[in-house]
Amino acid sequence: MKRRRNALTPDEVAAPAVVEAELIGDFNAALDAFIRDCRIRNLSEHTIRFYRNELNTLRQILEKQGEDTNPQKITSRIIKENVILYMMDEGRKETSINARLRAARAFFNFLERERLIVINPMEDVALVRQKRSVIQTFTPQQIKALLAQPNQLTFTGLRDYTMLMLLFETGVRVKELVNIRVDDVKFDEGMIRIRDPKGTNERLVPFQSVMSKQLRKYMNVRGSLKTDYLFVTVDNTAISIRVFQERMKEYGRLARITNVRCSPHTARHTFAKLSVLNGCDVFTLQKILGHTSLEMTKRYVEMFATDVSKSHRKFSPVERLF
Repeated sequence: MKRRRNALTPDEVAAPAVVEAELIGDFNAALDAFIRDCRIRNLSEHTIRFYRNELNTLRQILEKQGEDTNPQKITSRIIKENVILYMMDEGRKETSINARLRAARAFFNFLERERLIVINPMEDVALVRQKRSVIQTFTPQQIKALLAQPNQLTFTGLRDYTMLMLLFETGVRVKELVNIRVDDVKFDEGMIRIRDPKGTNERLVPFQSVMSKQLRKYMNVRGSLKTDYLFVTVDNTAISIRVFQERMKEYGRLARITNVRCSPHTARHTFAKLSVLNGCDVFTLQKILGHTSLEMTKRYVEMFATDVSKSHRKFSPVERLF
């Protein structure tokens, strides 16, 4: 038998690995398999809905351009030209493009892992570089003006004041705020259990004495009810996200705050900023805010680093010696 030559040709080097696989050729079948795997891994309904919506839209984008949606035929070139550039030409924001790319990456990684495709088109596709926008926050004066608006001689005013104060005290998301139950408040520990509406994760966030007194006052007026939700309406039903957002917006108007959006998320940003200025380390801040990665937490630190520098001038021990 003739001896094999040892050196490989360029075509042999570039050839994809041949694996024993049951390749899948239908996008919908592949999507169903992926969603089934998401359920097996017990991902939240919110996450599954996100994947399904983004991937269905991805398929529609390709179909609209006459591209084959067979997962075997989708290449990195198609992702770059027929998804990324297509969305850019439509004027979509970088965040929207990257959301679709993240869903596509999870989808094709699953297909590759399960040997349902040979080549993963997302291997050399990077996320679109996002422009860093300025994070809006309230000033201490605006916080005081906002808190001065609710009429605490009424139940709704007392409730709103307590909710606003809790936003600035803990930095929780509005979904988490309205989802707090009475037994989530641990006065002895100075902690509130925060339930994640997106999934099964929970965390504890601290609160201090002023907040403790306000919570006790509100809970005493709230009284014992059939519902276990902490913040309720005059009809004794859980307050909705929409209602609280509208009331906060109105308080901002009454406080004549015009240069920043009066929303619960602005309060969350404000909590993060003040925490950084007061010396909170990045890992503690990540834990309190409930970030799954350090990416956003690091951004807070980077964004407000100049403010930290200015603050340091005021309390620098060496500076004060001379």
